[in-house]
Amino acid sequence: MTKTKRPDVEIDKIVDDLVKDEETAVALKGKLRQTFVETETIYIRPEASKDDDDDLWDNIPV
Repeated sequence: MTKTKRPDVEIDKIVDDLVKDEETAVALKGKLRQTFVETETIYIRPEASKDDDDDLWDNIPV
C-alpha cells in the first residue's frame, strides 16, 4: 500500500527547514498552499446511463 503525503504537511516541513524568519515562513507557506493545495484536480468517473446500451457495436462491421 502506498502512503500518500499531504501537500500542506510537506510544505510546512520544507519551509521550516529553509526559512528561519517566522514572518517570512508564514507568508511563504500561505502562498505555497494557495498554489498547490487549493488547486488540486478532482477526477470523476463517468457513469453509464440506460441510453448507453450497445450503440457503439451497431456501427462496427461484422
